[in-house]
Amino acid sequence: MLRYSKERLAEERSITDIYFKAQEELDIRKELYEKFRRKLTDEELASLDDEDIKVPLERYISIMSAGYFGGKAPTYKVKAFNADKDKIIKELFNHETNDEQEIKEIEELIKHIVDYNKDGSHFLHMVLDYLVKRACYEIYYKDETTGEIIITRSDALETVAIWDYSLPKKIIGIYRIIRTYMANGEYQQMIELTTADGKRYYYDTPEKRKLFGTPIYEQQFKDESLFKENIKEKQPKKWDDDIPATAIENCDGMAIFEPVISLIKAYERCIQNSRNVFKYNDEAILAVKGYTPENPMIIQNDKGEDIINPARQKEDEYVLTSRVRYLDGNREVDSNLWWVEKNVNDTALQNHKKTLMDIICLCSFCPNMTDLGFTSADNNSALEKKFFGLQQYIATFEGDFLEGLTRRWRIILEKFNKEKSKTYDFRDIEVKLNRNLPSDKATDITNALKVRGLLPDETVINLLNLDLDATSELAKMDLQNEENIQKNLQQMQIMGQTGVEQDKQDDKVTDLTDTQKAQKLTADDKKEQAKVVNKQINKE
Repeated sequence: MLRYSKERLAEERSITDIYFKAQEELDIRKELYEKFRRKLTDEELASLDDEDIKVPLERYISIMSAGYFGGKAPTYKVKAFNADKDKIIKELFNHETNDEQEIKEIEELIKHIVDYNKDGSHFLHMVLDYLVKRACYEIYYKDETTGEIIITRSDALETVAIWDYSLPKKIIGIYRIIRTYMANGEYQQMIELTTADGKRYYYDTPEKRKLFGTPIYEQQFKDESLFKENIKEKQPKKWDDDIPATAIENCDGMAIFEPVISLIKAYERCIQNSRNVFKYNDEAILAVKGYTPENPMIIQNDKGEDIINPARQKEDEYVLTSRVRYLDGNREVDSNLWWVEKNVNDTALQNHKKTLMDIICLCSFCPNMTDLGFTSADNNSALEKKFFGLQQYIATFEGDFLEGLTRRWRIILEKFNKEKSKTYDFRDIEVKLNRNLPSDKATDITNALKVRGLLPDETVINLLNLDLDATSELAKMDLQNEENIQKNLQQMQIMGQTGVEQDKQDDKVTDLTDTQKAQKLTADDKKEQAKVVNKQINKE
């Protein structure tokens, strides 16, 4: 960690002083990164043959740990509005919290920025940088064309943060060393210094760098510093009175695999020794007893120098390749052939290798995937226990990431407050760092449904552990409910119209029946009257 005075940082000579301190740290980070990827240059192959066996446990430890801690993107929530809390804070601190509308706007703003910048992939690379290179950095800027907020990762192999001496410490500069290589193989270095006042750029030259610190440099350049500022490239500040960047540096200055590098080398040596034994036995020496070769081993050449006799080489080759060998033997001299081999106790060797692996995993806090207890873990609870050591290690720096992500949203929200006249309060943002472990989804769903009705629907959806966006799903549910209501209303309207028409038809049927009844009664009366008339005629 580089700590410097804010006043001295503005001096051109300080850029050169910081350069040598920063370069020491960057050289160590580069060495750690080379151990992680097991090669020095991009063109080099990490492993080609078994002459120098490499066991990349540094990579295993780093990838496993980074995947566990950073394999799932952080989630961000804004605290719900609380009238009592708002009243108390306003009375005691003369500050108002976010209202319902501001909470909704902040949530949508965060979701848009996170989706635009692929926050999941970005966070994973930040964690990997922290575990391998002992630090990670991200820089923010606004796209002048689209207006989008860009969050980009700055390589820890070329970046260091400069902190002040205050408590708590504050970033006063982001110092980047960038090299530009020329056609002749030389390179020029540029220093990009980002402060609250903007960006400034400084350059050296190969000639000055070679002579720096010598009497010739003092004679030729006098008091001129190694790096000279280019005033024309200076950029004024584009944010508020803070640096648009976040730096998370390991306070212990320790990569996750750094304490076990010597143990990894011992493990490699153990495997290399095993390989050498097998290779030696594959190329074992044939011992011959009771046979005298016809040609001597050493002869002299024309210059009087001792050389191996070619005739002896042919004779030895014949002995090795022939299917039948004749040896001179009698009772006084025993004749025999045998291979000279090395015998190694394989059980002891395997135990030693296992001990080394156990210590490596123990001291790096990384679980051993080949361990019997790990492979037999049949539920999520058992897996969590295997990751208990790694969880304890993560707890030592988890707060640094929470602080860094909180700083990110503070800087971004203050940018919108300034440009859009908003009053967003970053302190209501809750950052949750998730763990990437296999989960029993059926159990998670059952547990989530048990608390349905006791907790808000958004919380229940988040408990499902199905990688769903609760806000989006609730919006879809509201839309679906609204569509169902519209369909029900339309159906009821159709059913109502059908009912009216049916009533009209029933009324018509009822009227027709009454008429028929009236007509029937009239016909009966006529028949009765005809019967009466007939009776009277018969009497007469």
